[in-house]
Amino acid sequence: MGVIHSKNDMTHLQAPTTVQKCRLNIPERRAKLHVTFGAYARFVWEIDSDEENDEKAALIEHAIEIELRDIDKELDSGYVSYTYLARRLELKGQLHEIKDKEAADFVQKSKVRWAIKGDENLRFFHGIINKKRSQLAIRWILVDGSWQTEPQIRSAVWNCGDNKSPGPDGYTFEFYKKYWGFLGIDFCEAVEHFFNNGAFVKGCNSSFIALIHKIMDAKLVTDFRPISLIGCVYKVVTKILANRLAMVISNIVSNTQSAFVSERQILDGPFIINEVLHWCKRKNKKAMFFKVDFAKAYDSVRWDYLIDVLEAFGFGMTWCQWIRGLCCFAKASVLVNGSPSREFQFQCGLKQGDPLAPLLFILVMESLHLSFSRVVEAGIFKGIRLNNSISLSHLFYADDALIVGEWSSDNLRGIINVLKCFFLASGLQINIHKSQLLGVGVSRLDIEAAAASIGCSIMDNQFRYLGVMVGGNTSRHKFWADVVSKLRSRLSKWKTKTLSIGGRLTLLKSVLGASPLYCMSIFKAPKGVLKEMESIRNNFFIGADTADKKITWVAWDKVLASKKNGGLGVSSYFALNRALLLKWIWRFVSQDDSLWFQVMQAIYGPNIDSHSVHLASNWCSILREMQTLKDKGFDFLSLCSKRVGDGNNSRFWLDIWKGDITLRDKFPRIFALEMDKTITVAAKMASLVDSSFRRPVRGGIEHVQFNELRSYIDSVTLSNSHDRWICNMSGDGIFRVKDIRNSIDDLMLPSWLEPTKWVKYVPIKINIFGWRARRDCLPTRANLIRRGVYMEFSNCPICGLYVEDTHHVLFQCDLAQSVLRRICRWWDLDWQTWSSFSTWDAWFSSIRLAPNNKKLLEGVFYVAWWSIWVFRNRLLFDDKAPARSMIVDDIMSLSFLWCKNRCKWALSWEAWLKNPHLISL
Repeated sequence: MGVIHSKNDMTHLQAPTTVQKCRLNIPERRAKLHVTFGAYARFVWEIDSDEENDEKAALIEHAIEIELRDIDKELDSGYVSYTYLARRLELKGQLHEIKDKEAADFVQKSKVRWAIKGDENLRFFHGIINKKRSQLAIRWILVDGSWQTEPQIRSAVWNCGDNKSPGPDGYTFEFYKKYWGFLGIDFCEAVEHFFNNGAFVKGCNSSFIALIHKIMDAKLVTDFRPISLIGCVYKVVTKILANRLAMVISNIVSNTQSAFVSERQILDGPFIINEVLHWCKRKNKKAMFFKVDFAKAYDSVRWDYLIDVLEAFGFGMTWCQWIRGLCCFAKASVLVNGSPSREFQFQCGLKQGDPLAPLLFILVMESLHLSFSRVVEAGIFKGIRLNNSISLSHLFYADDALIVGEWSSDNLRGIINVLKCFFLASGLQINIHKSQLLGVGVSRLDIEAAAASIGCSIMDNQFRYLGVMVGGNTSRHKFWADVVSKLRSRLSKWKTKTLSIGGRLTLLKSVLGASPLYCMSIFKAPKGVLKEMESIRNNFFIGADTADKKITWVAWDKVLASKKNGGLGVSSYFALNRALLLKWIWRFVSQDDSLWFQVMQAIYGPNIDSHSVHLASNWCSILREMQTLKDKGFDFLSLCSKRVGDGNNSRFWLDIWKGDITLRDKFPRIFALEMDKTITVAAKMASLVDSSFRRPVRGGIEHVQFNELRSYIDSVTLSNSHDRWICNMSGDGIFRVKDIRNSIDDLMLPSWLEPTKWVKYVPIKINIFGWRARRDCLPTRANLIRRGVYMEFSNCPICGLYVEDTHHVLFQCDLAQSVLRRICRWWDLDWQTWSSFSTWDAWFSSIRLAPNNKKLLEGVFYVAWWSIWVFRNRLLFDDKAPARSMIVDDIMSLSFLWCKNRCKWALSWEAWLKNPHLISL
């Protein structure tokens, strides 16, 4: 391919013919034509869908294999001849050659696919990144002190395939979805058979059990977590039952259970424990916190007990029959590295991986809640009473149970007795060695004695419930050190040099930004921790290893800024942490009536304005941070207001229910006359405004404000709906962490003069290059000298005439002008001499093209600038000088390849080559 001198000269870039597309000759053809990667990428993209050549290659390979089998049969029968042996060697050589060429073809096409989709936040990208490693294989197991590696297990470990199996039926849901028109009726009949008969047909109640490592280098059977791989029919049946049960389970299960119930928050339990623990310290209460660990909880549930629980909760005979049909006659075989063992019968337990299993399990745990409630009512166990209406004795999260009560030996014995009775009935046995005891306001000797009496362990320095710390300053430092360590270790799983800058940006946004989410949702992260975490992300983004020292060309806070403010929209950990903390404020002011809200109201009072910010608790630290943000210009409470319905739950003076501020602040002289400061809107509107004043309104300012108040509320009309809180951050009144996070970032992070230009038709790395180029953040010689790097020459390495800066390389150099001129001729546009991005922007905004075509053209220019920069780097660092004649060909091929795979319209190579400005999109 040569240099394109005119638009008519592009005819030599025709698509390959059918004869040329034979994939067996791709490596040789590539060497013969000397095509560049861009042209070859287009070439491979076109042959990838050629089914005719796929069939041809398969037929050739199949014919060779058939002839080889025939020869082997003759040799096995004893008929040996030199002709057969020579022919066999010849065929083996041909087959090996075909396999090698196919392998080379697949390798090259995988590179092309990575070039097309390797930066995007797609399943392909994350599938490559999160590929399982070989260390997850099971090589031996320690049983009763000896290593078990007998032949049948060993052969399964070393000789089985690596591919995962969906279940014993061998089918995936993708198969059923694709061929639903053929299989839908039969599949529905199989599902209806269960609901009509209460049992599965033979084979549908079988499953595979996959062993998942709980820890690295697992040695014991208990080091693995069994996950059931169940068939599609079984999963559909249980999904139907789970959807039905999910609609009513919130009315059955108490608010002490926070798992698998809609509209309940996972972190309520840890937050409650934090506040109760600090409350006990402030009140000098002696309290115990007992973390219960159940041994193999899901696997130990007795089926007869489960049916009794269902019947006690009012489930009918049909439901109980369905549950029996799911549990009874269930069979399974264990997968050892993909190879199934002999099938065996289940006797108890729920299947981890079954959609219905979590809901059934929390119904079993609800029976434990009822047991504790009864022993508390009977006085056998004493919980912690926060006020006259709230007493806390236990919290559940699935199989995690935390018992809270007054410190006493009787209380501890009561806990053990209740758990023993629960074990005898349900089969859930407490693992006493892994259970933990924490004492508050109790001496160390008393805690050790109590723990020794029941055989449990002691929690030292820090107390973890659901993975969240509630200890003192020492444990708090260790807690955040663990968070930083986990973030760094997670980044170390990927080599920065194997990902483009676009791939690293995708990881930062989609995966790594959420990695500390759980911890930052409940605790305020210290500034030093946030700085270290951002430093880790910055080094990963620029591709620096821990031992490297690379120049940071763009300040990290500019990368964090939103695209509308000229950044890349990564967003800061500071804004994420603060937005997640403000969600607790929103939940309190909106009064969600959860157990968390009831506990917080009991400890601190119903009015958030009266809550102290000077106490040592998590809630007080959140209130202090809210005040800090207000001082910096972000007043969150001013964004929260009441939308009045009937007015019964809105305070007339103290709530923001009309306008932007409270009526107390808007009319302070009239508020001073009010005797009932907390009067509701409904009560106030039902009578005269001054009926609850301590004296009549006088003249002057009082009279003026009184008239303004009556005029202000004259237009208010109450309705029959309930009052509700709204967040004025977005137009729909819904609180979203994302909106708060973006607002804090916009306030704290720097802003560029113009928003980031982003072309969705080209890869992320190309957009990032354009973003850096527009901000003059490329490592040109002028910029390197400005950074203090010694350079022997400062002139452009391409033309050698002028100082090399960003605008010279991409616009003013002879090579750049030649390339951009040819692009304009290709698109049938009048070329102009541009000196910078600003002059190019003015020209680009003036040209007249259809909007979609104009976006495609913008993507072509981005690819052109990137290709010019790649040429410059290859000229400096490659042993062999690159060919100038291939730049435009590469731009045309790569831009077609990328745009074709990123737009929803059908683009043809011929139209792209000849008349791209006339393409109908």
